[in-house]
Amino acid sequence: MKIFDAIDSLRRVSKGINGDFIENISGGFLTFKNKYGKGNAKAFKLFTGLEVLSFNILASETIVLEKLYKNSNCLHFIFCTEGFLTHYLDKDVEKQNIHRLQNVIIGNNKNNASTIVIPANTKVKFTIITVIEVSHLSNDLKNGNQLSNLLSNIMSNVSNTENYTYFGEISSKTATFVDTIINTNLSGLSNRLINEASVYRALASQYSSRGNNIKKVENKNPLSKKDTLQIIELSDYISQNLHETIPLKKLTLISGLNQKKIQKGFQYFFGETVNKFITNLRVLKAKEYLEETDFSISEIVYKVGLNSRSYFSKIFKEKYGLIPKEYKKYHHLSNPTFQLSYYSEAVEGITKKDLIAVLEASKRNNKLQSISGCLIYYKASFYQILEGPKTEILNLIEIIKTDKRNKNVNVIFEGVKSGRTFGEWNMALIQDDFNTIESNDDFDVIPIEFLPMTDIKNPLANKYLWEKARNYLIINQEVDK
Repeated sequence: MKIFDAIDSLRRVSKGINGDFIENISGGFLTFKNKYGKGNAKAFKLFTGLEVLSFNILASETIVLEKLYKNSNCLHFIFCTEGFLTHYLDKDVEKQNIHRLQNVIIGNNKNNASTIVIPANTKVKFTIITVIEVSHLSNDLKNGNQLSNLLSNIMSNVSNTENYTYFGEISSKTATFVDTIINTNLSGLSNRLINEASVYRALASQYSSRGNNIKKVENKNPLSKKDTLQIIELSDYISQNLHETIPLKKLTLISGLNQKKIQKGFQYFFGETVNKFITNLRVLKAKEYLEETDFSISEIVYKVGLNSRSYFSKIFKEKYGLIPKEYKKYHHLSNPTFQLSYYSEAVEGITKKDLIAVLEASKRNNKLQSISGCLIYYKASFYQILEGPKTEILNLIEIIKTDKRNKNVNVIFEGVKSGRTFGEWNMALIQDDFNTIESNDDFDVIPIEFLPMTDIKNPLANKYLWEKARNYLIINQEVDK
């Protein structure tokens, strides 16, 4: 079974409303401003089996978000803090409105996809938190960890009928947590923990509301605006100094707040004590190192300010269900993906036949070396991204430098990353003079108007270009199927 993927759902939404979509290690992000209206949305995953979509949209025209998810044995907790929505399942004639501050839980056992309709001339803010039944997760993740316990508790008493829908009472209990999810960006460790804490609190609030056993939730910020800023600054300080010992006394000296007020602030924003916050931040940073670098486990333990590798393994497994070594393997980082992007100038007089030869040779040879990527020809220049074993790619770039069909090869960026941007060798040829490719191989052609071709020699702009190319290829491959 394909586990629910919020990022894929948001990518499809982006295509439907001609939005601008980008994906990175933190999640997927959509922005748009066109005839459909304006707004933004994000998708991110806390664990395998616990994912979040959030939307902040002003719709000028009716917006239909189709096929947001299509999985059995999962629940979607929907909460709208502004405006209202209409929801229906595939092949389901009945449509139901989701009102502002209404607690809604939806699930099914027949792989029916959900559709949400945002009415024209409506401002909406809402989240969808999705959980998968623990029995459908990988065996590696069923170790009594935080996620499996959470899912077991939530799924244990849910009806096994074909479709499960709960449209509950109007309540403001969950609104504060949902607004925090919508309004807090995902960059920075402390922001990621704020999002994580808010997701758990929203989930607990909605689930307890369903059972008519709502505990008192104190939504009022116990701190003044000035003290609130001090707490946020302290969380940033901690995230930037994880390698140090950070006693509570030191935080009082830095902020001027007393220990009681600091603890109260961390409980409000992060749902935990300062010490627990620091520990979780260290685990989160370690997870980031495991996903993005080829550091050894011992190096990571040192970098996040811990002294014991065994203690690190213990707290990491408690949170993510796997010891760090297994997690590294699970994310295919035993041999990290090395990524390099470059541009070069085509020699004068290059022909369509020459370009096809480059494409065919690249596709054939790089496949043998386990190298994937994408090649673009635009305005007499080559732009290419290469992904795979570091040694093979560095050898390849030296060969490219000696290829007489191009000159002035310049590396734009290089480094290690988690996974691959391009799953297979996708070739893209972009040039009005060569808008058709006749070859024995199949090449994907990306329309020039789809890609941002300005300032693409800048590292950030270049990475954005490849994200756009990837999204186009993924979406059109789905359409073709």
